Amino acid sequence: MSQGGRSETTAQSSAPTRVWFLSKGCKQVPPELIGGKILWGHPDGYFLGAKGQKLLHTFSPLSQRGWTAAHPSSNGNRGSCYPTMRQFGSKTCHSLMAAAFYGQRPERHECDHLNGVVTDYRPSNLQWVTPAENRRRVPYLRALREKIPNHAQTFQREDYLAWYAMPLDEFKAMLAKYSVAEQDPMMADMTHRRE
Repeated sequence: MSQGGRSETTAQSSAPTRVWFLSKGCKQVPPELIGGKILWGHPDGYFLGAKGQKLLHTFSPLSQRGWTAAHPSSNGNRGSCYPTMRQFGSKTCHSLMAAAFYGQRPERHECDHLNGVVTDYRPSNLQWVTPAENRRRVPYLRALREKIPNHAQTFQREDYLAWYAMPLDEFKAMLAKYSVAEQDPMMADMTHRRE
């Protein structure tokens, strides 16, 4: 402790450099999207502020400080809301993360959560798609949730992209063979299909 009861300033309290963020695999959210502020997306699905502080973590509850629910459905159902970060305007968290890792939103596109978990902002779970493509994927996710409730913890980006490329009937037939008792062999078949 220094005189006056203040703690000593350390080198860690200074703002990290761009190199530090890049060494962590972070990508900067385009400042023009957030009023010129500094925000970094981390590959594990959370955001870092200009000083390196964690602002939002994947799978955090909506009640966490700094969150607000945005974009309710047309009928006002809050179940279809997406989280935003108040200090960065009304942009959704998943759109900010996708912009950091994949560039700004192409015209007439929206950000899709490949595994259907709206609080999973890992870049590997996000993709810019057309609204029609986003809607086309809904039956795949419904089928997955019915058969494999924990699919989001089990499968990866490549798996979802391979499944979405299949005709829905073929995907459902493959999924029908899945057995919880024989999970490992089926997982191997489902995840190695893309090879």
